[in-house]
Amino acid sequence: MLLGCSDTNEKVRKKYRHFMNHSAIWFSFILLLTQPAWTQSTEEKFYPLEVLSISDDNRLSNTVLLADKAKRQLSIINRDGLLKGQLQRRFEIDIGKNNGPKLKRDDKKTPEGIYLLQQKKSPPEIPFDQYGDMAFTTNYPNYFDRFDKKTGDGIWLHSVPDTVPLTRGSRGCVVLRNDAIKQVEPYIALGKTFMVINDTIRWIPEDEHQKQKLMAEEWFSKWKNLWEAQNIDEYIKLYTEQFTAPQFNKKSWYNHKLKLKNRYKFVKVKVSTPHIFYLKNQVLFKFVQDYESDGHKDVGVKYLYVIRDGGELKVQREEWYAINP
Repeated sequence: MLLGCSDTNEKVRKKYRHFMNHSAIWFSFILLLTQPAWTQSTEEKFYPLEVLSISDDNRLSNTVLLADKAKRQLSIINRDGLLKGQLQRRFEIDIGKNNGPKLKRDDKKTPEGIYLLQQKKSPPEIPFDQYGDMAFTTNYPNYFDRFDKKTGDGIWLHSVPDTVPLTRGSRGCVVLRNDAIKQVEPYIALGKTFMVINDTIRWIPEDEHQKQKLMAEEWFSKWKNLWEAQNIDEYIKLYTEQFTAPQFNKKSWYNHKLKLKNRYKFVKVKVSTPHIFYLKNQVLFKFVQDYESDGHKDVGVKYLYVIRDGGELKVQREEWYAINP
């Protein structure tokens, strides 16, 4: 009798456990459907392909402006934000009346490239009814633009009075509301802060961004190490046939480096963490360079204008500007 009661109770317990197991699975499924998406998985972060690195050297700007023509948005990102996948601010913009990248003067198109914000202008130097409280000039056409024979000038980041809509189209400038440009101004260091303009800013997952960044950094280290080792024959392979520097072409640059190799017993090159901007086939490295040999020392800001040439990165233009150590 006791044994029989024990068998019956065990059957009941098995049925109960079976019911509870299936009920738990079903309840979990219903709960999953009703939960907010952010509780289901960790939110993936995205990073701008156009900005692979922002220097940590305080002699350079730690902020970059990103203008997305398709979304008509201006985003602000700094070094900390780039490392964490976080934007500082975002604003609505207006762009040129006509679509596509600027190619020539008066085509009313907004250029696509990597531009320095150079000077600030404000009334009465500029009319308030057209530019609001302020404007920032850019270095369009930059080196890449000039090499591609693009023409025109006067491309600014400027405001318009708040009564003017951001839908009329500009002559090629990037345009903010008057109140917005006042909020953007504190992020701009004249002659140091870049505004990157693209048809669409390409936001990519962190692992892909890190991959692209690492490839650029490895190339940069190779360039520095070959120069420092005075391995001129391998070093010059990192330069295009169209390379120029002030007073140099590729052949004279090679001969210049050979002369220095024969003159100096050693070369030491210290570089800061570089800005690395990547747009289409253009890569711009900007960094602080501390050069020393047994015959010469200097400190300056260097620009390497690099292009993808046959799938490889090669220097097309090199510029250096002295700064106080």
